[in-house]
Amino acid sequence: MVLVCHSFGLRKPTWDLFLWRPGWSGVDLFFVISGFLISGLLFSEYRRTGKIRFARFFIRRAFKIYPAFYAVVFLTLKIIPGRLVNFRGQMISDLLFLQAYRAGTWGHFWSLSVEEHFYLILPFALWAMIRFSKGVANPFRRLPVLFLVVAIATLVARLLTANFVRPFQVQTHLLPTHLRLDSLLFGVLLGYYFHFHREGLSQFVMHHRRAIICAGCILVSPLFFIGQFDQWTYTYGFVCAYLGYGFLMIAFLHVKVGSAAGLAGRFLRPVAYIGSFSYSIYLWHYPWIELVNAFPVSTGARLCWFYGGSILLGISAGRLIEVPALRLREAFFPRVSSPAEISASGAVLSAGPVSLPAAMMEAGAVEGNAMA
Repeated sequence: MVLVCHSFGLRKPTWDLFLWRPGWSGVDLFFVISGFLISGLLFSEYRRTGKIRFARFFIRRAFKIYPAFYAVVFLTLKIIPGRLVNFRGQMISDLLFLQAYRAGTWGHFWSLSVEEHFYLILPFALWAMIRFSKGVANPFRRLPVLFLVVAIATLVARLLTANFVRPFQVQTHLLPTHLRLDSLLFGVLLGYYFHFHREGLSQFVMHHRRAIICAGCILVSPLFFIGQFDQWTYTYGFVCAYLGYGFLMIAFLHVKVGSAAGLAGRFLRPVAYIGSFSYSIYLWHYPWIELVNAFPVSTGARLCWFYGGSILLGISAGRLIEVPALRLREAFFPRVSSPAEISASGAVLSAGPVSLPAAMMEAGAVEGNAMA
């Protein structure tokens, strides 16, 4: 979805507009998945140990996010100086992850900014729940109420911004963290039910999986017909996106794919491998498109160079930068216990000694989010 959306810079969609139009919503899909995965790390630790070591969480997150990110920022400076309006200001935005409120060097960094802000807020919110729920087996029991309050407040903030802040600007109406928190928190809510009420959740999903999938498809279907910059989209449309993608995610968690054979297995394995490098692919695809645009070749060839090159460049950068950083992390700040991974049936199984793909997924390899 990210690559298709950003291929607009190489070729204006014609017959395939229907497929291209919802590509922007990949950001909400990634927000939901990221909220589910990252909160799951914290919930799992609490269930194992009765506490959450937040300092360790922040350090492990830093090893995952910062080396690959800052490598892109500094290694691509030669490409961008001529088109930067405010070099110092944009560099400061990147260094401090302020891109959700002020432009950075590359446009797609805004979603990383939103996630960084959220994952500074979330641990403190969970800490407060633990702190003020001493003696309670489940200190996070009020998380559904918190989600409801934040979801309503975020929607109201979007409606007020849409109706009273003029004229429309992408930076003002689409990107700010306070307008996008509900997508991430919905993923956290699903993670809460998955870790603290798994049996009930699994039974409900298994009995109503088709209905949940249908509901998810219905909720995301307007995104195929209504443009991103329509006022409905950046107000109520964001709600439909994260609810729809959340329903689809939780339904597919209960579909057996681990033992897929034949054509399905041959398809899933390379996709999973590419997915383990999705963060690096996301980081590098935007600078890459600048270079591809200069290629003196046909539009079709540019698209091939863009899609193939983005994946290959991302995997290469991941192996050179991201993988060594994760190895250092595991050497100096190893996980507390064996990593947990979601099995084909939706249960959590012990995975034994940490493997590199598991380490990358644990840290949020899916965090390369789409940009409008």
